[in-house]
Amino acid sequence: MTDIGLLHPIVNTAQGLVRESRKRKDVFDHQSVPTGSEDTYLANGWEFEKQLKTKVKLRKQKKIDEIHENRCWLLLHLLDYQELNEGRKFSIEIKRKGAENIRKQIDIFAKDDETIIIGECKASNKLTKRSLQKDIEEFANLKGPISKSIKKQYGNTYKPKIIWVFFTHNIIWSRPDAVDFPQFHRHSKVTI
Repeated sequence: MTDIGLLHPIVNTAQGLVRESRKRKDVFDHQSVPTGSEDTYLANGWEFEKQLKTKVKLRKQKKIDEIHENRCWLLLHLLDYQELNEGRKFSIEIKRKGAENIRKQIDIFAKDDETIIIGECKASNKLTKRSLQKDIEEFANLKGPISKSIKKQYGNTYKPKIIWVFFTHNIIWSRPDAVDFPQFHRHSKVTI
């Protein structure tokens, strides 16, 4: 098996960041299908976009969780972070004593010369009251192992401030989560 690194996949070139930001700005998925075969797609939520010579170009709006993740990623890109996660399958390998290593999927990863942002994104189509206690606890329990993986990836000379953030959209935090979150977990919450 090929070693993919502790943090993967990452985009850290100017050209790669521009390409990734273009993908993330588009709120639609696009697909071209042979003319005459579009009915199945149209029945499954795709909509007509453009007729080509032998194909039909279709589009479908991305789900709210993906749109929200993309907005958060684009915000960090605009803030000039030079290294960000690529796509939605970014993960960090977590080393565990006496057990097999695991990979933890992370929604947002951003790195500059002084900080690293580790972000979890939660979104809803409608304004919804929701408890995030389980997510907050899992996030807090992984802080140490994730920090160790970051240190191993970048070496001992790089000593960033790691910022742990919950980015939410259309979620009303339960009172215990909103009150306890900053005091006991020392994370940040951002509602977009």
